[in-house]
Amino acid sequence: MWQFRNIPESTLKGFGFVCLLLWTMVTIVPVVGSLFSSFKSQTEIIAEPLNLPSRLLFENYERAWDGTNLGEPLILFARNSVIATSVGVVLGVGAGVFAGYAIARSRTRFGGLLNRYFVLLITLPFIVTWIPLFVLSDRLGVLSNPLALGVMYAARLIPFAAVMMRAYFSSFPLDLIEAAHIDGASEFTAFQRIVLPLSWGGVLAVGLVQVIFIWNELGLGQVLLLSPDSRTLPVGLTQFRGQYGSDYGALFASLMLTISPIIVLYTFTERKLTEGLRIGAMK
Repeated sequence: MWQFRNIPESTLKGFGFVCLLLWTMVTIVPVVGSLFSSFKSQTEIIAEPLNLPSRLLFENYERAWDGTNLGEPLILFARNSVIATSVGVVLGVGAGVFAGYAIARSRTRFGGLLNRYFVLLITLPFIVTWIPLFVLSDRLGVLSNPLALGVMYAARLIPFAAVMMRAYFSSFPLDLIEAAHIDGASEFTAFQRIVLPLSWGGVLAVGLVQVIFIWNELGLGQVLLLSPDSRTLPVGLTQFRGQYGSDYGALFASLMLTISPIIVLYTFTERKLTEGLRIGAMK
């Protein structure tokens, strides 16, 4: 029977390199194309979408910064995104860290069942919660509220943080915790003074993954943020398209301004983010 072991290692490495190169091109080309389009005129974007700009039109960024067709400035959308992202990450990571530690330290069958339940919640498509959350927000009177949206993001992301941090805490040296118990420390004191200070790398990595997700999330924000002045950046970008026309130059410019904070954040925290992607494999 034919097996992969019969293929030379150099061939497998070459095939893997080609696949990674193709995947990189597929992901980078749209970003580079958007960057070029953000400096083009409306005519160039429509007639020559793949060409380099004939000259750099920084006026696109000025119009993007000034506001959309409805008059809301981009800084307003940025403020709403910061509110929703901050609330979602702080609550989601905070509750997920405590839940992950409790599951990792559990000596009962309930801990394993709870971890499986969280894994099931992670696999649940986000879209199935949109209508129930809309009805709930409407009855509570929190529609068009970025703060409430951040709380809902946190509730959605707690299972992810709990599962990831549970895997991290499961590999934590138990000798340090037992030594703290011998000295009279309670479980919470040991967690606060020993476990958490030594686990900031994992906590930061999980937090970075959640920041990227919430900052770029569009679907739930589009459903719940009905008022134009309450919308986050991904939702606000849709307002650059009018009923009878679109300002594509300002639209691409605002898109680049939206993804710039994430690119900067990733540049300075790439190592921590890579560690976060490996946490799930730790035991």
